[in-house]
Amino acid sequence: MRVRVLQSTAEFAALAETWERLQSDAVITSVFETFGWQYLWWETYGRGQPLKILVASVKDTVVGILALYVQTQAMLRYPVRQLRFVGTGGDTFPDDLGPVLARGHEDAVARAFADTVMGFADWDVLLLTDMDPACPFTKAIDAAAGTARLACLGGRSDRIAFLDLPGSWEDWLKSLSGDRRYRIRNIRKKLNAAYPSRFFAWSDPATLNQGIDRLIQLHHKRWQSIGLPHSFNSPEYVGFHRAVMADCFKHDRLRLYCLELSGQIVAMYYFYRFRNRVYLMQSGFDPDYSKVKPGQVLLGHIVEHAISEGDTVLDFLKGDHQYKDELASGERETLYLTAFRPSPGGWVYRARRIHLPALKAAGRRLLARVRPPAPVAPPTPPAPPAAG
Repeated sequence: MRVRVLQSTAEFAALAETWERLQSDAVITSVFETFGWQYLWWETYGRGQPLKILVASVKDTVVGILALYVQTQAMLRYPVRQLRFVGTGGDTFPDDLGPVLARGHEDAVARAFADTVMGFADWDVLLLTDMDPACPFTKAIDAAAGTARLACLGGRSDRIAFLDLPGSWEDWLKSLSGDRRYRIRNIRKKLNAAYPSRFFAWSDPATLNQGIDRLIQLHHKRWQSIGLPHSFNSPEYVGFHRAVMADCFKHDRLRLYCLELSGQIVAMYYFYRFRNRVYLMQSGFDPDYSKVKPGQVLLGHIVEHAISEGDTVLDFLKGDHQYKDELASGERETLYLTAFRPSPGGWVYRARRIHLPALKAAGRRLLARVRPPAPVAPPTPPAPPAAG
């Protein structure tokens, strides 16, 4: 087995066909590991930073690809070099990252990649997040860091809820409690009685940008109405998702679900579809129609549509929301590993991100114990009775 390290965007672009072919037969992989998602992320967020794409080959056959890069950040006025997955480090937050491994070669390639990463001299901190626990690379890189006697932190990156989908819409309804089954049917019935409605998935590539514009409008309107932070705020985020959605549409990996009332789209969900799973990325709805619960009605239509397409899992991805837990039938997790080199950058990272926050928290706890209690104001005397 031979591992090459590619370092240019042109070499990255040239991997498109090989990458797609390798991934099509991989046992464990995700939509966030597709060539389109990774390359477009790099085009948007990564340029100008050192790229490291590991390509493993047996004779002339590529059996593994792993895209990494070095992100340098100033901490305590010192440059700290962090080796990260392509896809992390911007204002996007994907799940299930790691290498694409050929069927039958997973363990050997994972070990070779882990050894290659440990052999790089130009990083202070290995910052790998959102790894699939089932991927052999997750264990291999942890073992390699231990062999190198590096200080490490690891654990759960995120808890992710998902819904197992049965063979039919009726089977899914039967699996619910009587109360939830009634509510799902009832809110759809009430909405249809109040407005002429239409559910559809976007199918016209020529007008896809119009659909994305409407999604952004609805997303902003929904979160601004309750005063909470929202996405689609930076030019990079908007440009990246426009490009990714167009690429996914071309490969039949995009599901832009819409609910239209009286001819106007009032709710949208942005999903990926990959290997008989649908992944929820973003959503938005018009709070002016909140009385008829358009978001909940649309989500019911999405479950029904996904079942009709033969999907077996609706994956909610990261982010804790009540509606996810209410619909979920199970949960999974992703893992992280942070390893520190005994270099000035490694020590600065640990001081800034670990020790300093711990000291501040300890100081707050100490102050809470020693600070005297605030004086209690005497009770206000009752007002005299009114005359007469």
